Amino acid sequence: MNFEIIFDHMPAYVLIRTEGAALDRDFDDLLTTLVDSPEWTIGTDQLLDHRNLIGSYLTWDHLDRISSIIKKHAEKLGNGRCGFVVPSDTGFGLVRMYEMMGGESVHREVQVFYSMDEAVEWISQ
Repeated sequence: MNFEIIFDHMPAYVLIRTEGAALDRDFDDLLTTLVDSPEWTIGTDQLLDHRNLIGSYLTWDHLDRISSIIKKHAEKLGNGRCGFVVPSDTGFGLVRMYEMMGGESVHREVQVFYSMDEAVEWISQ
C-alpha cells in the first residue's frame, strides 16, 4: 500500500490518501509516519481517502490485526474524529467492521462516506 499524508488542512484535520493493496504492516508504517511527523498534533481529526485502496480481500483476521496496530498508536493519535472515504459497499462494510472491533475506542467518532465533498464537509464542522 502506498500512502500520502497531507498536513495542508491543519489544524482542522489531516488528509491521508492510500492506494494499492492493503497489507497489515503498511498500516503500522502509515501510523508511525503520521504520529512521528513534526507536523502532527495529538488529537487532530483524520480524513482517510481509501478510494484507491484495494481491500476487498481483507478478512476479519486482517481487520483484527489492523485494529491492533491502530490501538498501538492510540495514545499518540489522541482520540480525534476519523472519516473514511470509500469507493464501494465493500469498503463501507470494512469500515463498519473496524468500528465494531474497537475503532471508536481510538477515535472519538468514526464516519464513512462515498463522497470526498461530504467527508470534507463533515470533518470541517
